[in-house]
Amino acid sequence: MYLNRIPVRLRLSLGHAVWMALLFAGLGFGLYRVVQHNLFQSVDAALLASARSISDARFVRGFNSPLMEEFLTRFFGERYIRPYAQLVDLSGKISAKTENIRVSLPVTPLAVANAERGLETFETFKRSARGASPFRQITLPVVYQGRFTGELIQVGAPLDSTLGSLHEIGLVLWLALPIGLLVSVVFGYKLTKHAFEPVTNIRMAAAKLGVNDLGVRLPLPPAKDELRGLAGSFNDMLDRLEDAFKRLRCFSGDVSHELRTPIAVMRAEAELALRRDRSPEEYREALKNIVNETTTMTTIVEDLLLLARAESRALAMRWEDIDTIPFIRQVVEPIRPVFEKKQIELEIKDEAAPILFTGTSGFVAIVLKNILLNAAKHSAPTAKVTLEVSRNLTETIFKVTDQGEGIPESSLPYIFDPFYRADTARNRSAGGAGVGLSLAMALVRLHNGTIDVASKVGVGSTFAVRIPDRQAGTLAQVPKPGSLTVATNSASPVLV
Repeated sequence: MYLNRIPVRLRLSLGHAVWMALLFAGLGFGLYRVVQHNLFQSVDAALLASARSISDARFVRGFNSPLMEEFLTRFFGERYIRPYAQLVDLSGKISAKTENIRVSLPVTPLAVANAERGLETFETFKRSARGASPFRQITLPVVYQGRFTGELIQVGAPLDSTLGSLHEIGLVLWLALPIGLLVSVVFGYKLTKHAFEPVTNIRMAAAKLGVNDLGVRLPLPPAKDELRGLAGSFNDMLDRLEDAFKRLRCFSGDVSHELRTPIAVMRAEAELALRRDRSPEEYREALKNIVNETTTMTTIVEDLLLLARAESRALAMRWEDIDTIPFIRQVVEPIRPVFEKKQIELEIKDEAAPILFTGTSGFVAIVLKNILLNAAKHSAPTAKVTLEVSRNLTETIFKVTDQGEGIPESSLPYIFDPFYRADTARNRSAGGAGVGLSLAMALVRLHNGTIDVASKVGVGSTFAVRIPDRQAGTLAQVPKPGSLTVATNSASPVLV
């Protein structure tokens, strides 16, 4: 709990110090043990080699003090270790010994038991003299023609030189390890501080961001590491936020424009009717105009509400198996007068066999009506609009092709934005409030489907609505109690 109040950089430095202390302690202890083992192994190897050499010479040159000292010098060299040797029997009687012996080399029961089995025995003894270092001793049985003769060769050496070397190594380690730990902690703190500089830069840059300054981007660290990926992801998020804010501003302006116009018309009609007394026919005409504008406003508000519910997946989905033949007939018949009025041919292409797909028929009908009416709006008289229904292994495809003016390539990413018009002209005479395609996209996404658009200026456009099978993806979630439910038989087309 209290650690959470410590800055992250300091916490990392403390953790680094603890781990480095453990690491240095482990390395120091391990190094000390390795050196200690090697030093004692060296002493034991010299003791064993000299004892075996003396034993081998027992029946060739005999035992005498100069001979034993010669072998000891050969194997121990001129080092500070002063070895000594003696020949004893099992009772402890000494037959020969070197002249430099200052200690009594004991014959222990363990050495006797091992000698009877033909084994050497290494032992360490403490000396009774105060301050005297312990000595290391080997007891080797003398064997002649494969039999133990009852004699023992004992070679011993004081460990003062070995222990002195260990003491010096330990002193070096005690001095070097704290210094190394201090250096590593300082270096680790500097490294942590340097590593957190990109985070500090990102924090300072993020603190400067505001709703009106979303064009600022975070600096990318030079190293291609996790921090660079984090900054890149944050910049991508800022790109999406900036685009969303731009769309929101445009949407707010478009909504204001679309609602301001009918309100202005209603106010003008009312003010004109109240300016002086008029005939019943004139009042009736003014009220009729006000009702028309009110209907337009109501349509815009209802469409926006339906769009908001669809985008938030708050609409209840009524999944049902739909036969495309009667379904297409129900979609086309209500909007056929629009095509006849503009003298546009509407051709329906479907397969001979019925096609079944799963969805909410009212929502899919809104999608197709909006796209068909959009095609009629942007097609010239005597042109042709084609609706083709097909199916592959996983989805049902509704393809609408027109021969209109087409959509510029620069406008294709925005045609599903509410109120967006590729030509930016507010042509209210063509009908619609500019919500149809965005509503169609939202409703298709409720079915986990997509709308693909291909267009060429001066040639026409093709909208392909793809409704996947219900088992092909995750279905739209059932809304919570109290959410809006739109009846499939009451949904009306929304003009674009």
